[in-house]
Amino acid sequence: MPFVLKEFPIPIPIKAYQFLMQSLHLNMAQSQRFINKGRVVYEGKTLENNEKAKILKNRVCIVVFEPDSMGLKPIYENQDFALFNKPAKMLIHPKGRFAHHSLIDEVRALYGEEASLIHRIDKETSGLVLVGKHKESIAKLGAMFIKNEIKKEYLALVRGDFRKSACKARDFCLTLPLATQPKGGDLCVRSKYLGEPNTESLRFKEAKSEFEVLGLWESNPLVRAGKAFERGTEDSMESLGTMQDSKSNDTPCTLLKVRPKTGRTHQIRLHLYALHFPILGDPLYGAQEEHSREYLDKEFLVPLESQYKGGGLSNAKRWAYFGATRLMLHAYRLQFNFEGKLYDFQSSENFEIP
Repeated sequence: MPFVLKEFPIPIPIKAYQFLMQSLHLNMAQSQRFINKGRVVYEGKTLENNEKAKILKNRVCIVVFEPDSMGLKPIYENQDFALFNKPAKMLIHPKGRFAHHSLIDEVRALYGEEASLIHRIDKETSGLVLVGKHKESIAKLGAMFIKNEIKKEYLALVRGDFRKSACKARDFCLTLPLATQPKGGDLCVRSKYLGEPNTESLRFKEAKSEFEVLGLWESNPLVRAGKAFERGTEDSMESLGTMQDSKSNDTPCTLLKVRPKTGRTHQIRLHLYALHFPILGDPLYGAQEEHSREYLDKEFLVPLESQYKGGGLSNAKRWAYFGATRLMLHAYRLQFNFEGKLYDFQSSENFEIP
């Protein structure tokens, strides 16, 4: 599993931060972060933030990250970076100190500790993720993302007919500030848009998304997958990844291309929800609150190893609650210029619509 508790012998008494620097090849700041995150256990107790200079003797236990690869390979790589097509439902990085498998497992297993993600996408979102292989490329590509020099495009299948929306044009832009909620509250993982009730105390930031209508289905295109599921063939439907609630079979759907101009948490999902066109399969926006709570409990509070053995929220419940067994949002294009060369990556793999 990614995070494991390992015991280390201590040959001579030594300060905690010095031991971390020597044993794990960390610098001072990194060793302090290890302690701050509660990853050092000495004599049965987790070291506190102010105990970095505590003298350690005999042995100490440290929570370390050990990648657990499932064999995911990049779709492109060179000496500076690699590009992965992340499946839906795979975390981008582990949650806390739990044994959550994530894309970081695949990255570190292939390229070592120095490699790092350049950007992130949601667990439920599939698609392209850029990875830097060394410090120089990580710094350069990261700065390009901050400066909006890497163009990103997504595909989103939403509930409803956009011809009947207030946005009459085929192409349109939405600017609507968004804010995250403080941790610890009910459904606090949901972001909020400006104008929602009881959001006066939140700090909103500018958020801008461009949309283009690509196609329309008079009824849900995932119904054929759903019919097979209704016959009790859930296992065979896993490869399709999309199933529609029979109660919503006649719901029209619109396929959109989305170009986010800012990078707020859940920006595309929340912007489309604010327009009253939630993304099909979204467990947080456009879903009943009790269903969202059940999804969060099943997906994040149970051990991830149980999910890979069939745990987590079942496909049947995802279908019934959210209209699909996954969020129908896919990061399908990245375009940028790096070291004098133009790169234009596109992939709709993992986002097939029957």
